[in-house]
Amino acid sequence: MHDIVRFGPFEANLATGELRKNGIRISLERQPFEVLSTLLQQPGALVSRKLLRERLWPDGVFVDVEHGVNKAINKLRRALGDAGAQPRFIETLSRRGYRFIAPVTAVPAVSSEAGFASRVLYEGRTIALALGAHIIGRDETASVSVDSETVSRRHARLLLTPEGAVLEDLGSKNGTRVNGLNVRGSTALADGDTIQVGALQLVFRTRTYGSTKTATGRS
Repeated sequence: MHDIVRFGPFEANLATGELRKNGIRISLERQPFEVLSTLLQQPGALVSRKLLRERLWPDGVFVDVEHGVNKAINKLRRALGDAGAQPRFIETLSRRGYRFIAPVTAVPAVSSEAGFASRVLYEGRTIALALGAHIIGRDETASVSVDSETVSRRHARLLLTPEGAVLEDLGSKNGTRVNGLNVRGSTALADGDTIQVGALQLVFRTRTYGSTKTATGRS
């Protein structure tokens, strides 16, 4: 699996131990993150409490391991805004262990050597985006989650590749615009472009090398 894993609005960097939500870093202690990392390496599969104990505490370390596992799981759920009774991410299998149940996308780490790094600026926030597809909308699982009744739950899709960035309207009620022009189908984006979804404005920032902008679908 790649070092960076996305699920809902979250991004986990398994190499650095960082967890982000909509590009904003979330403070998470080592043990809860280790639990998350173990679950993400086996999405959809049962991860036993025994395996978690072995990952969290090496032989010879004396702790109340059962209490420790429960504490780590609870801290992780709080960080994800998850609930044991109606889980979106971590399902409890009674007396057996846990299972990660949300869709997971593994993506390559983006670096300056890759020639492509993007982010969206929105109301003072910087939302970092890796290569791949990102939903912009009111849905809390969107990569770029915005809070406005003028924005559809799945308003637009932003596709980032090493060759460039393309924005697509997803049949939103109030439309999508780039630099004041309506998006019909899809349009290419350049550094500094203003994206309007409903009544909200976002700024797209990127750095590419050797790419050429070829816009399509603007009216």
